[in-house]
Amino acid sequence: MAVTDKDFIVAIELGSSRISGIAGKKKDGTMHILAYAEEKTAGCIKRGVVYNIEKTYQSINSIIAKLEAALKTKITRAYVGLGGQSVRSYRCIIKRNMLTQSYITNEAIDSIRQESYEIPFGDYEVLENFPQEFIVDSSSIADPVGVMGTNIEGEFLDIIANQNLSSNIDTVFAHTDVDVLEKFISPLQLANNVLTDAEKRSGCALVDLGADTTTLVVYKNNIVRYLVTIPLGSNNINKDLSTLQIDEAETEDVKLKYGDACQDADMSDEIEPQYYTTSDGRQMDISLIKNVIEARVGEIIANVSSQIINSNYSDMLLAGIVLTGGGCRMKNITKAFVNTTKIDKVRIANKVNQTIVKTSNASGITLDNSQTNTIVSLLLAGTESCGGDAFDGNPNMFEQQTREEERQRAMAEAKAAAEAEAQDAIAFDDIKKEIRSAFDKVQKQKFELDKYGQDKKVRQRAKDMSINILDETIGEKYENAVKALEGKDKFKQSLKEGADLAEMLKNAVDELTDMVNKANRENSMWGRFKRTLNDIVSEDNN
Repeated sequence: MAVTDKDFIVAIELGSSRISGIAGKKKDGTMHILAYAEEKTAGCIKRGVVYNIEKTYQSINSIIAKLEAALKTKITRAYVGLGGQSVRSYRCIIKRNMLTQSYITNEAIDSIRQESYEIPFGDYEVLENFPQEFIVDSSSIADPVGVMGTNIEGEFLDIIANQNLSSNIDTVFAHTDVDVLEKFISPLQLANNVLTDAEKRSGCALVDLGADTTTLVVYKNNIVRYLVTIPLGSNNINKDLSTLQIDEAETEDVKLKYGDACQDADMSDEIEPQYYTTSDGRQMDISLIKNVIEARVGEIIANVSSQIINSNYSDMLLAGIVLTGGGCRMKNITKAFVNTTKIDKVRIANKVNQTIVKTSNASGITLDNSQTNTIVSLLLAGTESCGGDAFDGNPNMFEQQTREEERQRAMAEAKAAAEAEAQDAIAFDDIKKEIRSAFDKVQKQKFELDKYGQDKKVRQRAKDMSINILDETIGEKYENAVKALEGKDKFKQSLKEGADLAEMLKNAVDELTDMVNKANRENSMWGRFKRTLNDIVSEDNN
């Protein structure tokens, strides 16, 4: 299938074992895969998170070059998947009092949902948000719009991830000639394409058995109810095999050949001992290898089972468990899940639900393989064309040199900006310390004024503090520090802490000011006369 225009979609998956790129074109309801390329990710991506910018850039650059050579067209944009250890869900509840009985509008619901987006999560950012249920005046309602009520409570499921997950991807692609069209949450796009509508409605758990992580997504009534990423995957099995002094290069083949997630205990004593010969000529009992593999797989499944229980939907999964990912290739994997989770309905999703065909240029990808479900799902989620000018496959050395110089300059600028940002963050933390210290001073001064308010010097010190301390701590310096960090999600929590501290200090200063005024009144000539008169009256009454 020859490509004669720019109307194709490109998706990039940043996996723990490999980075893969794919290009395809939708035609007559079928996705035609036009090109595919991949690179091993050893040393640049760990548990789905980019931690070596330079190596990741080189891998992506290589993948883009391979795709362009196959497509004979430049790639200008791409969709990218977000996944990895930090991606998880968090339940939050937002309450709103309407003050009077009134009809609940779409605007009110949008406002409540927006508030759930803005809840600070420290170093985490909200990627997506799913309404779970609403309670209007103690009545649970799926769709409250148009309902009459005074109090409304909305429960939401925020999908959150460490801010570095997205920002590191931005940094990598900023050094390439490819713009990121949109970042998709990989586990959710995978679910959209391997789960049926009936499974989502009836309730099911999708388990993606990856290289460094295992991701669980729970659905019920067509709504995402739970998402968690477990930091265990099939690479842990390879590491365990390495402890048996099996060469790292052999461990993957050994795992696939001898791995059994659920061995038949009754047969183990009847089988003659068998041995595996390592690359250096050593003999190793295969039963030992199988036991090591089974133990680690059992640990992964036990963690999945525990998280299904934590979701609070373990007894509502009428459609059972759906498995996908490279770990599905393990023998007896479904049997092991049934035994551990006690959920008897378990199936393997070896392919996506839509029709996919591949051209001769896409020979590197194997369809009907659970390992490729995620990258294909990302491709299916794309809607906009990603192609640019025609490309003859011959690099222009001058253009390459110019691009590299620009990249190095951009890297230097990004590094300088990151350093400046870090300094701004440190400066703001120092200001927060100053506010805490100022609050302690005000509290101490209030105590002193309450005890020694008749002393004019004490009253004057308190007055001077109430006048000057706000300007010294939350004046222009504080405002400039806030402006330096505003609009950056990673500092949302810190800015909120600063605002709370500033408000706490203002309230303390207001209290101190009231105390100063009261002490001055009580110790004025009229105040002393009034107090003396009250004392005389009190003595006469006694």
